[in-house]
Amino acid sequence: MMQATKKVKTKVQKAVTQQMALKSGNYRSYVVKNTRAYSKPAQLTGMIVANNKGGKIEIYKDLKTLSSKGRAAKRYNSGRSVDDQGFVKSGVWNAPRTFKRSFSSNGGFFALIPGGKTSNALPKEFWTFGKKASQPRDSGGRFKSSQRQGYRVRRLYGPALGKEMQKDQALATFKKEAPKELRVQVETRIKKIMKF
Repeated sequence: MMQATKKVKTKVQKAVTQQMALKSGNYRSYVVKNTRAYSKPAQLTGMIVANNKGGKIEIYKDLKTLSSKGRAAKRYNSGRSVDDQGFVKSGVWNAPRTFKRSFSSNGGFFALIPGGKTSNALPKEFWTFGKKASQPRDSGGRFKSSQRQGYRVRRLYGPALGKEMQKDQALATFKKEAPKELRVQVETRIKKIMKF
């Protein structure tokens, strides 16, 4: 039973690596390292589990920082409010995107998370100079508070390996390969038993 689980695990790991669009070199160091397989022979079951924490954004293909004034930033942020615009682009899931409220600083990649204290050092990409026309005014013509909620800053992460294994290409691979491998292993074991 463990043999079938291990073989299916390898196929699922390769599928999830393509699904998540990981850079080459991250299969062993990230996917294999953070995936485990278990089997329960008495119940004829096997389990494949993986880490549910988001992966470092640096392990995904096509990672780059967009200029806040460039065309690419405008295109990828089209339809987003000023508060949700992001400036870190990645090819994660094989579908290029910018992450909401993302930015880079000193070689690191970060995101603003709603609900924290507003930082005095809010990144330049999020400054609103020149955008006052959209800010409401009171009856005296003075600018009213924008009521913008506070944010906290945290490192930017990509999708969690454990969650990715439960959907799309990885799940389809599991459903296709698990019954075949189980059948092969059960038939092999039955043949050994029949010899006695």
